[in-house]
Amino acid sequence: MPPGEGHDSDLDFIGIGFGPSNLALAVAADEIVPDRKGLFFERSGTFQWHPGMLLDGTKMQISFLKDLATLRNPASRYTFLQYAKARGRLEQFVNLHEFHPSRLEYNDYLRWVAEFFTDRVCYNTIVTAVVPVGHSPSSNGHLTRFRVHVRDMATGAESCFFTANVIFGGGGVPRLLGARADASAVLHSSAFLPNFTNRFNESQKPYRFAVIGNGQSAAEIVDYLLNHYPGATIHLFISDCTLRATDHSPFINEHFFSTSAADFYNHPPAQRVALRSALRSTNYGVVDADLLQKLYQITYLDEVKGCRRLLLHRESRLSQIEEIDDQVVASFEDRFSGDSSEFHFDGAVLATGYERVLDAEVFRHVLPHVLWDESGAISLTRSCRVNTVPAVTARLFLQGYGEAWFGIGDTLLSLLPFRAQAIAQEIGNAPSGAPIRRKQRVHGEYPPKRYLETDPDRLHDVINRYRFATLVSASGVDEPVVTQLPLTLDTSRGSLGVLFGHMDFANPHTELLDGRRVLVLFHGPNGYISPHVYESAQLPTWNSITVEVRGRARILRDKDAVVNGLRGIAAAADPTPGGFRLTREAASDQRLFPLLVGFEIDIDDMRGRFKLSQERDDRDRWHAAHALANGVEQDDRDLISSIVGLPLDVDEEPKPQQQAQIHQYGNAPADTAYRRVDG
Repeated sequence: MPPGEGHDSDLDFIGIGFGPSNLALAVAADEIVPDRKGLFFERSGTFQWHPGMLLDGTKMQISFLKDLATLRNPASRYTFLQYAKARGRLEQFVNLHEFHPSRLEYNDYLRWVAEFFTDRVCYNTIVTAVVPVGHSPSSNGHLTRFRVHVRDMATGAESCFFTANVIFGGGGVPRLLGARADASAVLHSSAFLPNFTNRFNESQKPYRFAVIGNGQSAAEIVDYLLNHYPGATIHLFISDCTLRATDHSPFINEHFFSTSAADFYNHPPAQRVALRSALRSTNYGVVDADLLQKLYQITYLDEVKGCRRLLLHRESRLSQIEEIDDQVVASFEDRFSGDSSEFHFDGAVLATGYERVLDAEVFRHVLPHVLWDESGAISLTRSCRVNTVPAVTARLFLQGYGEAWFGIGDTLLSLLPFRAQAIAQEIGNAPSGAPIRRKQRVHGEYPPKRYLETDPDRLHDVINRYRFATLVSASGVDEPVVTQLPLTLDTSRGSLGVLFGHMDFANPHTELLDGRRVLVLFHGPNGYISPHVYESAQLPTWNSITVEVRGRARILRDKDAVVNGLRGIAAAADPTPGGFRLTREAASDQRLFPLLVGFEIDIDDMRGRFKLSQERDDRDRWHAAHALANGVEQDDRDLISSIVGLPLDVDEEPKPQQQAQIHQYGNAPADTAYRRVDG
């Protein structure tokens, strides 16, 4: 779909790139936050996944169960098994007894999933700039949105879109080691097919080819060349002393679990560096053992025939490569001796991997606001969100750029469903470009209007009396995060007031606060109301006073604001003249501040559920209020009396009033009536 066609300019999220990472995000968003409106921009004309390496006979190195959804949601419509069923091959696939599908079939699976999202992807479109901007005059100087500039590569038309969430999944940039990208005889492995075979189209010709690289791609290309160019000589240059086999043992593979990525994130920086080094050989510079065996057998048979076609150059590093007069001239340096050697080839393939760096031009307006760790890596949260300066509240997520934070599996397909889930959940909690549309309930209104209290003064009374509250955030639709803590109310600020609180720095709830919506529950007195309390026949119930507060939280980075908040908690808890007062010096203790996080909540909505037998007449209400007040302190009795509107400090009952409508329940005798109890 061309940019701007059929879409509003304000979106809940924008994905840059539409490879497997953002495809997994599209799947997760569709299942977790289907009401969020997103759009993806992809420079290719169609969905593509390593088209240059779709070699016949190559297999995936992961199980078909590690697809875009199964390990996150086995019931998803987007699993590999659903694909096989839709293609009419499920029984045949099962009959293969194959755990690792071919790369060709897995690519077809990815394309099949991508077809579900055709209306949400702008193909043949490049993103030219991502610019943080304010959203409205109420932004208070914060950069709350991104303005994303895009250009249609076919027409040159330019458009702008706005969003609070940008997810970059552009993949890696081929590592060319100084080679010219436009040299037709020197190709990166990502462009191997069909370019190499088009250039060298005489399969029987005695070509001299070079392949540079230690890993799986290099070995697969060598295997391809040996089979498709039987008269060619292939020189394989590796920087290691030998070709090494991939370790597929189950203990090693546990490092590619989602829980391992979470554990890796929790390690100190020095330990993360050590672990990355120790585990590097599980993903980089290694080859499947079966392929190594195959290559060695070919080499051995060639020696039997007296015509060795594969020559291995160990401990060699490419220092220069260029195309001169239809010949590739390459210089290599011995890693240990430093000696240099020059070779001439007809063609060369660089199986040298990828670099993962943010495009400095596209993100030139964002990079000045980005925080970096001591190693020079971009600082990321657990959900792959870039940490920025406080002025930027818009969110930038990076897919596949967090190996320093999540370990060696960050760039692999195995973790895509879990990373996509984390991002989708955070998108669901972020400010929306439009209110989330909620399905209309088919049953009655809840809570009943007679229990609903909206008077700010009454609600503030409850909040001030019952400061120990329950704070609820959502890390996803199925994962509420709850912290119980004291909160103080400042009614002099905001239309409905501002709450202050603090929590332990180690509490994972702290990552769900800044700029995010939260729910706070203040629990007033509550108690069981026996039918014996009433003069009329009733069913038992439970009366209670609660206040729900909703608003947006923000982390306090001003130390004085945190100090004032801490002192306010102590003062509010014991307002008597002789009560304890926290001094500014004690509240400012340097040993304390690294251990806590102060925050405020701007209240934008609050309501009370005051269930106090409102459906009864005044006599029953009085008895019920007495029963509730008898189990609480005097201050609570006064509050109940104020809310009910009936004096509880006298023994005289209210005068009888007209009875409310009577409802008969079950098989009760006709002369025994029970009032309806709404719980």
